[in-house]
Amino acid sequence: MIEIINISKCFSNINALENVSFSISKGSVLGILGPNGSGKSTLMRIFASLIKRWEGDILINDKSIKDSNYYINKFGFMIEEPAFYEFLSAYQNLKLFARISNVSNKRIHECLELVNLSSRSTSKVKEYSYGMKQRLGLAQSILHDPDVLILDEPNNGLDPSGINEMTSIIQGLNSQGKTICISTHILSEVENLCTDLIILKKGKVIFNDTINNVYSKNSYFIDVSNITTAISILENIEDIDILSTSGNRIRIKSKTIKIIDLLTLLSDNKLKIYSFGKVSDLYSYFND
Repeated sequence: MIEIINISKCFSNINALENVSFSISKGSVLGILGPNGSGKSTLMRIFASLIKRWEGDILINDKSIKDSNYYINKFGFMIEEPAFYEFLSAYQNLKLFARISNVSNKRIHECLELVNLSSRSTSKVKEYSYGMKQRLGLAQSILHDPDVLILDEPNNGLDPSGINEMTSIIQGLNSQGKTICISTHILSEVENLCTDLIILKKGKVIFNDTINNVYSKNSYFIDVSNITTAISILENIEDIDILSTSGNRIRIKSKTIKIIDLLTLLSDNKLKIYSFGKVSDLYSYFND
């Protein structure tokens, strides 16, 4: 549906993007992952036509977007923090955008319902929490019922509850058939939400694959009550490599031993298991 072909963008002597190429399939949720300064926001601004001059091309259904805004009506954007009139209500703010887009008042109510803000539609935006403003920004981006959503770090600054709520809303929009592209610097966000993944580092694509393909069959995380005791037990077992530890979490890899056997062993040694699961090897892409 969308082809990004050798996109490059330079600011003074800094290469923000360098020959970036990938595709976005119709109906997918693509995560663009990378540390701050990797070029994620630059790419999002190019999509939104906020950056006009860049090298390369972007094709939508084989048609270039260069020097043309024909695609804008089919796209919805949330770039950085959304801005609204603080002394107007959520409904009044969206009504202003609705007039520009020739959208009915019924659609405003539908969008507020989709982002769980119907009960606060008449409240002034100045009374909204940060998370509510983010959801209102998402409502504004879907007001004209676009086919594609471009969301620049939609979970940035949200607490865990807010992240879960935003994730649920985005999943619901995807289930309606919308293609979604999300930038983030948090690995767990793309693992929980996305179908496909691009990793950017210093303006270059260093990883491009589906989420289903990034998980190792033999790598697991286990959250235990006593990490020191768990390490001492696992170190004495052949074919177990301890990859990393953090807090109460231990990350291991084994070609032959089943996770259920490891959990049983740890439990038999009076360790409580808080959570466990498979993990990906994506963490290595963030190491210099």
